[in-house]
Amino acid sequence: MEKFNFYSPTRVIFGNGVRHQLGNELGKKYKKVLLAVSKGPFRENGLYDEIRQSMEKLGITVFDIPDIDSNPRLSSVREGSKVCKENSVECVVALGGGSAMDCSKVIAAAAKSDIDPYNFLWGDRVTIKDSLDSVMVPTIAATGTEVNPYAVIVKDETKEKYYCEVPFPKIAIMDPEITATLPLKLTVWGAMDILSHTFEFYFNGYNKSEFQTRFSEAIIHATMKTVEDLVKDTGDLNARGELMWCAVMAWGGLTKVGRGDPDMGVHSIEESFSGYFDTHHGGGCGVLTPRWMKLVNSHAPEVFARFARNILNVDSSSDKTAALKGIKLYKDWLKKVGAPNTFFDLGDREFKDEELEHVAKTAWKIYGGKIGKLKELTLDEVITILKKGKIRY
Repeated sequence: MEKFNFYSPTRVIFGNGVRHQLGNELGKKYKKVLLAVSKGPFRENGLYDEIRQSMEKLGITVFDIPDIDSNPRLSSVREGSKVCKENSVECVVALGGGSAMDCSKVIAAAAKSDIDPYNFLWGDRVTIKDSLDSVMVPTIAATGTEVNPYAVIVKDETKEKYYCEVPFPKIAIMDPEITATLPLKLTVWGAMDILSHTFEFYFNGYNKSEFQTRFSEAIIHATMKTVEDLVKDTGDLNARGELMWCAVMAWGGLTKVGRGDPDMGVHSIEESFSGYFDTHHGGGCGVLTPRWMKLVNSHAPEVFARFARNILNVDSSSDKTAALKGIKLYKDWLKKVGAPNTFFDLGDREFKDEELEHVAKTAWKIYGGKIGKLKELTLDEVITILKKGKIRY
């Protein structure tokens, strides 16, 4: 294993019904809270009112802003931080998926600074030194952002999507019951994000930590198993809880321990894709991942052969043959659980070649021409991966 520093201060409160503890947890410390909510059914299905009232009955004054887009925008960060400053808000509570959680973390940072949040993500990329407290209430198992110090935001004018480092959330309220009414399609799309984040260290080419490699394999096995269980019964609360915990394990900091840098090739491309087309991030990862696998596997067949043998039970002495069989079996599994096969599964619109080329060039610019680690991709290869996302496998 390589040298590492590990720090994870977020307190996780996990279990069916733990959302009811939110008011008591916050009432001990805060009097004014901003509640930031993802766009979705949460106002109609009563969850928003339930969360808000749990705080108000403890004497907390709750402010809010218009619901957060699925790809959170810089304008929402600016609006939220303005509300916080004008009302002396002490804590930002996120209710929703990665959009609300990422946006809330940057709002909390911007509210404690006189710097335009644009400069956290672009511009001078100013280091964030302070932040209001933030509390995460995830409604989907996906990004793991509820326990990590990162956030991704879209620049409204150019549709560029980029990340910044932020202070850790103080608390994550992880209640599987909240996800019970999530449609199967979105559940599967969220799992695509979990798998993508797990693959980033599993496929980074580092092979000197057997424990960490097996840890990633455990996350992959568990994610695939729980998705299969939820395909059979979307109301399976045990499976929903398992999937929520897989999301935290995938991108909460433990998978990176002692393993060097991740291969962020898929995420680097997808963030520019969903920023431009305003599509679901996890779904986009699901489309791009098998295309990325097909392109890069020949550069490290032994890595993909291990995936094939240990995850998909491929029996072959040839690493090259095993790798290709494993990718085919993974595609078969994606079809079985109803994962998105092409970009057209993510939205009823055109994905023109010239637009995909623009997306590729945007990602190329943002990451300074450095996309991928196991194999550093050329711009033409990024374009190829994106264009293949229009063709069914």
